Amino acid sequence: MTTKVFQQIILCLVMAGAFAVRAESRSQTDSRGSLLPPPKEGLVAVRGPDLEKLEPAVGEQLQSLEKSLAALLKDHSTDDAKLSESYGLMGQVYHAYSLASPAEQCYLNAHRLAPGDFRWAYLLGNICQKEGRAEEALNYYKLARKLRPDYLAVPVNVGNIYLARNRLEEARASFQEALSLDAKCAAAQYGLGQAALSARNYAQAVEHLNQALAQVPDANRIHYALAMAYRGSGEIEKAKAHLAKQGLVGVRVPDPLVDGLQELIKGERVHLLRGRLAFGAQRFSEAADEFRKAVAAKPDSIPARVNLGSSLAQLGDLDGAIEQYNEAIKLDPQNAASHYNLGFLLAKRNEHDRAIFHLQTLLRLNAQDSQARFLLGQELLAAGRTEDALAE
Repeated sequence: MTTKVFQQIILCLVMAGAFAVRAESRSQTDSRGSLLPPPKEGLVAVRGPDLEKLEPAVGEQLQSLEKSLAALLKDHSTDDAKLSESYGLMGQVYHAYSLASPAEQCYLNAHRLAPGDFRWAYLLGNICQKEGRAEEALNYYKLARKLRPDYLAVPVNVGNIYLARNRLEEARASFQEALSLDAKCAAAQYGLGQAALSARNYAQAVEHLNQALAQVPDANRIHYALAMAYRGSGEIEKAKAHLAKQGLVGVRVPDPLVDGLQELIKGERVHLLRGRLAFGAQRFSEAADEFRKAVAAKPDSIPARVNLGSSLAQLGDLDGAIEQYNEAIKLDPQNAASHYNLGFLLAKRNEHDRAIFHLQTLLRLNAQDSQARFLLGQELLAAGRTEDALAE
């Protein structure tokens, strides 16, 4: 069996990719944390945090991921796509732990390796915004907007930056753009209200802020802005009423990329992440251990089952791999990766009829899968079904 096939499948599921390394990189560790030198020109070194200053469980997790990334950097067969994904995933973990500097370094490398990937441009913008580097954030957000015009958080974040810098016309334009994507976006209505308040257009401020409050009644911070708007318009009693209701709960735009960061550092997802990096570094035994933990944390996780199967296949445990793919199919009978992997393994074991069944099932799900169709033709020929093989 070839390594390539299983790498292709696992990378589909947990998002990997990579490039040819020009100079071998070495992970160095000192009192300031790990240092991952850039493996090729145009990338930056990644300086990890001092793990001794972190909670033991956090330090252990980061150390494991850093070692996997370091091993991947040493692999001269790693291509740009795989390396970009690996840097990006490492950056997301740092980001989840509020370790902005190494997160930014990882995102920068991921972005330079895959400039068309929206995620890295957007997350760079997010880090720059939180670090108070407004112009850099705007530049990344503008690029992110071009790459994915439908991502609602981009125009809202841009509007908030302009608002903070008192560039009110630009802020209003960005918030209006957000409303064109989602007419019920409370964060955009709140931003428009704040912009109107800053321009002393109190009637307009009241209109937008009331719309935001209607969308998110629990966002009691809106009451303070409404109180200021009513006071400006001379409606003192309404101002007093809203002032009495003010609180600390604000309005924020839905942001799946940032909101999902915490999921990377707990439960099933953290083991999937560790396993993915270990697999990319060809540490298949370690990858299998992590995917087993992912299955234990969430037995109905299809990615955990399929990736565990792929790791076991690399270790030569074909029975274990087949068991995991079958479990994945029980959870989702239309799981294409499991059908292909089963077809491939069964073909290697000369179980041609069973291989044909899974490959035909896959092609009913995706008739354009030429790799599966070619393998099906080979299996039909091996089973003595020459005419059917020729048709494939």
